[in-house]
Amino acid sequence: MSLQNYNLEEAAAALRCAVGFLEENLDTLPHQKLGRAVAFDDDELMAIKNMCRVRPGSAAVETAKPPGLSLATIQPKQRRRSG
Repeated sequence: MSLQNYNLEEAAAALRCAVGFLEENLDTLPHQKLGRAVAFDDDELMAIKNMCRVRPGSAAVETAKPPGLSLATIQPKQRRRSG
């Protein structure tokens, strides 16, 4: 059995998303806390992918997510305009 954990940067690269997305939504995403370090394993990355999966016109989207988690709770950070 191989145990593989990913840090924020590695997880973001595997998911092809911004590190900021993971940081900003960490309270709604499955992950591990190892001391102060945040880690993700393969199962957690797959769960995140499934949470973000969109299948238009399908009711299966809501039933495929772990209970208590909702895509509606994951929102991009509001960016300020400079100047």
